Amino acid sequence: MSTAFNFEAFSYTLPPNRQLLAAKLIEKKWFQATSPELQQEVLTLPDDHEGFLYDLSHRPDIVGHLTVLKLLKIVRGEFLVTPIFEVHSATSGKTFTKEYVCWKMGAFPGIKGTLFVRLHGNITHFITIQTDKFPVGALCYDSIGGLFQYAKGTNLDLPNKVEQLIKDKLGLQALKIQEFIDLGHIQSDNGLTPNYPQIFAAIIDGDEAGHLSAREIDPQDREQANFRIQVVPIQELPEYLLRVDDAFFLATCARLLAKRVITL
Repeated sequence: MSTAFNFEAFSYTLPPNRQLLAAKLIEKKWFQATSPELQQEVLTLPDDHEGFLYDLSHRPDIVGHLTVLKLLKIVRGEFLVTPIFEVHSATSGKTFTKEYVCWKMGAFPGIKGTLFVRLHGNITHFITIQTDKFPVGALCYDSIGGLFQYAKGTNLDLPNKVEQLIKDKLGLQALKIQEFIDLGHIQSDNGLTPNYPQIFAAIIDGDEAGHLSAREIDPQDREQANFRIQVVPIQELPEYLLRVDDAFFLATCARLLAKRVITL
């Protein structure tokens, strides 16, 4: 670190929550070796980046055979942050860069899942959504859910929050969720991101499914694409498991099958 820069004095200019994160970060040798300019940039990120900073401050200094030497730069988008590190390999003896992509709200950005229909005590249908996805540049199957702001390292996974998400997504405020099943978390792409979203299944009564007949939804939020809903008989699930590439749908079904909530 440069002797012209007093990190301790700088940290006292930060809000209390950032002072705590600064104290945690400066314990790390790679952060000590990071340029003062980048240290300041990291610790003065906007408030909605608190989750990213929390995760950064809790990352290990050594990952497998790689020792993190310093942070070289961060690249920011509207919702995502890409930190780029210099690392040293104990096996090859080489020094090179490694990076990952993280939501600004941190590794626990939200929750996504699938709707099922139960009639007379049996799961009879599941619900699919298709919409255009900008990153993929194509029409894709999608799951219901959303992002949440960081809250002390966890996401807001209350059933009531999920129920409101579903109502908002489908434009049906009268829709009633009969059962909410917490299915834990998944690593959506651990070669690229520490993203660790939660997945769920929500079950509605068969009488409610009539409101979800195949139709096109025009969302009120004009930044979102139109999407199409289909209510599919559960007997067709094996075919959809081969057709649908959405990781959240596949993970939801896999865990429901393991828990014997649904069967093939």
